Amino acid sequence: MDRSHYRTLGRTGLSVSPIALGTVELGMDYGIPVPGHYGQPSKSAAERLVGAALDAGINFIDTAQAYGNSEAILGRALRGRRTRVVIATKATVQADGKTLRGEALRRAMLAGLENSLRSLQTDYVDIWQIHNVDGDLLDQADLVAEVFSQARASGMMLWRGGSFYGPDLPLAALELELFDTVQVTYSLFDQRLADRLFPAAARRRVGVMVRSVLLQGVLTERADYLPGRLEPLKARSRRFRQLVAEAARSPRQTTSGLTPAQAAIAFALAEPRIGSVLVGMRTQTELEENLAAATATLSPDLIHELRQLRIDDPALLNPSNWQADLLSAAKRMRLS
Repeated sequence: MDRSHYRTLGRTGLSVSPIALGTVELGMDYGIPVPGHYGQPSKSAAERLVGAALDAGINFIDTAQAYGNSEAILGRALRGRRTRVVIATKATVQADGKTLRGEALRRAMLAGLENSLRSLQTDYVDIWQIHNVDGDLLDQADLVAEVFSQARASGMMLWRGGSFYGPDLPLAALELELFDTVQVTYSLFDQRLADRLFPAAARRRVGVMVRSVLLQGVLTERADYLPGRLEPLKARSRRFRQLVAEAARSPRQTTSGLTPAQAAIAFALAEPRIGSVLVGMRTQTELEENLAAATATLSPDLIHELRQLRIDDPALLNPSNWQADLLSAAKRMRLS
């Protein structure tokens, strides 16, 4: 991937690769448990993957305090390479399931940033995000803005970001002018944010990065391992994979032989208001497959068909609603 494909992340002016390296899988077990394709890699393998991603042209990496030991892995992998990469991390501001308030929130944010910098072995992060922004956090917007200003004045961060789930909270955050970037969920199944958030963010020059473009593997063959009660998701995934296979045989499709994962990533990248697509990877094979999506072009006919696969049911779209099932499946797989 060369720099001609890079995109500008809103008002930050940061030039970032269209595909960013998501690191949750490097620091903890994550996603749909599929034999041979589940579980975090060894520390050395994870560090090699980070190096390979940079060598391949990825210059944007997203991590978080909550992603196990991913920050520490990045800190080791990026020694001598810090100037080549844009780093975004996230502060955890919840305790016992509730957002902290007042001085407890301020202390947690600043202490978390200092811990992140130590783990990442850097003096600053390019984008410092609040993880899982909720209404209680937005109610304290003035305090959060003060902490952001303090961290920026100290040189520990450059740009303010927030990570969200669903369409309503990021829209409310835009009205508060609290963040320079927003990280949100988006996929060809979950297109809700394209209707209102993307145009609103573009008007305010707020950078948009999207995650969950594969919906934790639902948009790949891994969907076949979903629990039975999620049959509607499995059926929609099978229809998606069928469309991709049919398109690969069509003379109207300009890029032949796309895998479902590549098609799902390319679908997101076809949205010009997205600054970067965060894709979790745990092996170099996955890295190579995902990189090919950065230069893939889907035909207008295929994009139209994929848009019709949209789902608006939050119960199906929100992975937190099926985490217990995935954890049980992972436990059974380890014991087998």
